[in-house]
Amino acid sequence: MNLAEVPPGAHVVLSSVREDARTSPGAGVRLRELGLRPGAGMTVALRTPFGGRVVLVGRRRIALDAATVRRLEIAS
Repeated sequence: MNLAEVPPGAHVVLSSVREDARTSPGAGVRLRELGLRPGAGMTVALRTPFGGRVVLVGRRRIALDAATVRRLEIAS
């Protein structure tokens, strides 16, 4: 399951970040800098227009676009 399938208000744990040919080389590094690494807990705060999400990781609010949200795999 990926983060796009998770409803607002749910608390989840990130299991992996999927890479593909369209992903820029530094995208994974940037996500890790933001605290989005395997094992990190997060709460989905809200859905944004066009499929993005705002997540809470610790005390941080992080806005993610739809493409990034689909790459974040969640532990079931």
